[in-house]
Amino acid sequence: MKTTTLMAVMLLAVTTLQAQKQEIKKAEQAVNAGRLGEAFGYLEQAKQIFAAADSETRAHFYVVEAEMKLANRDMDLARMESISNSIERAQTYTLNGTLRGRIANIKAKLNNMSARAADGEFKKKNYADAATLYNLAYLSTKDTILLYNAAKSNLLNKNYEDAFRSYKRLVEIGFTDSNVRYVATNIKTKGKEAFKSSYYRNQAVEQGTHKNPEVVRSSSKVPELLRGLTTSAVQVKQESAAVLAIDRALAKHPNDKKLLNQAYHMYRQLGAMDKYNKINDKLIAESPKDPNLYYNLGVSSTQGGDPVKAKEYYKKTLELDPNHVNAKINLSLLILEKESAILDEMNNLGMTPADDKRYEELKMERFNLYNEALPYLESIVKLQPKNMDVIKTLLNIYSVIGQDSKYAVLKARLDE
Repeated sequence: MKTTTLMAVMLLAVTTLQAQKQEIKKAEQAVNAGRLGEAFGYLEQAKQIFAAADSETRAHFYVVEAEMKLANRDMDLARMESISNSIERAQTYTLNGTLRGRIANIKAKLNNMSARAADGEFKKKNYADAATLYNLAYLSTKDTILLYNAAKSNLLNKNYEDAFRSYKRLVEIGFTDSNVRYVATNIKTKGKEAFKSSYYRNQAVEQGTHKNPEVVRSSSKVPELLRGLTTSAVQVKQESAAVLAIDRALAKHPNDKKLLNQAYHMYRQLGAMDKYNKINDKLIAESPKDPNLYYNLGVSSTQGGDPVKAKEYYKKTLELDPNHVNAKINLSLLILEKESAILDEMNNLGMTPADDKRYEELKMERFNLYNEALPYLESIVKLQPKNMDVIKTLLNIYSVIGQDSKYAVLKARLDE
């Protein structure tokens, strides 16, 4: 009796296993035919008797499940993660050569879909999902442009930690994304076509099918990369690491003027003023008539606590560009910043003859400051007639020095 019962159980198990394999096979056929709802139903039936399955059958189940999910046109991050989960489960069981090949094919398609899905999420400004998808595609393909896109997505999503790590890694591996394409115009279609090499392009021109051969060089992404690195580094307090990364990039591309200009601004943003000033000197030597270079030196000198030098640079800026508004504003501020100390001393004087004499001296110093700043302030108002801060400063000065007619004209404009 016991033997009969055991045989019956064994027979049931074999029957159940065969039934499950049949359901999985039906699901597989349905997926291949594009009948995904039908495939889902077969897999659900197979899942009900999953406990009876052997290791290889379970692996087969999850491979078919992944293929079914992959065949769905509506692909998003959640579905892609679900496909990855099915693959991971399949790989915990026994895989024959055929199943391993199918998993490799699923992964390849998934990687390609990850990049496309990431592009879609990025266009929709879903930067968090885009970053996840770009990273998923990069980990599988090691295509550095995907890591760059992941870094950019994280930066836009204000995920500065991950953005900084990705940007730093890109600098370390020498990412540029610049390339050369050999192009010629198709005489029939009138469109431009790219060739594998200059040899094939030149052959097409010689054969008369193409004309106007060109060499098209894409611009390097290094300047933009370093800009992202700097922005994220400041947010996560990694300025020193960012400076080292910029140093490394400049060492690799010492003659890239665009990169040099970018590094110049980033050194200043990161507080590396010695490096900033060194590049500025180099840029001035190459472009001595560029007013913005002198203006930037004026700003750095002000920040460095050297107002005398700053004034020289701002005046040099105005020699080269008399309408440089920011130079006028900063120069007038430098001149007027001495007023505060003068007023403090005037307010603290006593009633003695010596104090009266000193008061008159300080009053004259204050008037002299006003007269020095006035030309710049009046010029700013001409260039920026709605600059309320400068207008109010001018009104105060006119009132103090007794220029009533100018005060009345400006006040009327303010009241309009």
